Amino acid sequence: MSIWSLVLISFLHITIGGAFSLGFLFYICAENSPDLSEFENTALFTLLIAYSASLLVSMGLAIYFYVALDSESYYLCFSLSWGLLILLLGYWTYISARVS
Repeated sequence: MSIWSLVLISFLHITIGGAFSLGFLFYICAENSPDLSEFENTALFTLLIAYSASLLVSMGLAIYFYVALDSESYYLCFSLSWGLLILLLGYWTYISARVS
């Protein structure tokens, strides 16, 4: 793949992931969201911060693998944040089901 495909994938990764992070943060802070305990609130925001940071880390790793190591599997670095996203959504589903 060319450098332009890496730039396009990185841009889409940061844009879509960042929009999801901000949208999820606004949804959590909305008035209709379920009441959270202090532990649940801390855990949820920690997962959200970790997911947001993993977006940048995965993009940095992809660029490093592409430039420094000339590896063709650099696109696998973008899957780093998917695990945290699944964990975040799973925990939110658990909280929502327990509260309602």
